[in-house]
Amino acid sequence: MFTEAERLEAERRRLYQVLSQNGDFRRGSISVNYRRCGKSTCACAKPDHPGHGPQYLLTTKVNGKTLAKNLHFGPELEKVEQELANHQNFRELVKNIVTINEQICDLKEAEIRAEETAKKGALKTGSKRKSSPN
Repeated sequence: MFTEAERLEAERRRLYQVLSQNGDFRRGSISVNYRRCGKSTCACAKPDHPGHGPQYLLTTKVNGKTLAKNLHFGPELEKVEQELANHQNFRELVKNIVTINEQICDLKEAEIRAEETAKKGALKTGSKRKSSPN
């Protein structure tokens, strides 16, 4: 039978293993856009036309600045979609690892408090003086 601490540490090791196999990842999101080119003679100028597209745009915020990159449909888009999914998986794994680490820390703190209490109890019972009859 495992103790709670042993169970949590085993789960943490398992999550570290899963994390090591997460693969490439990146932050951001992909938006799908349809744009009008601005030419009055183009089909996209008609009110019921959705515009040219779809065009795929990866947006990421780095140091307070929004960066954008056009993606080509096909392998490039699929690769970036997988990297974004891996990032979400990474974030979830890290959240779970932090939660388990906090539980492990709490258990260790409780063990320290119990040891301190036991030491204080031993000192109190071991230091009693016997009074001598006069």
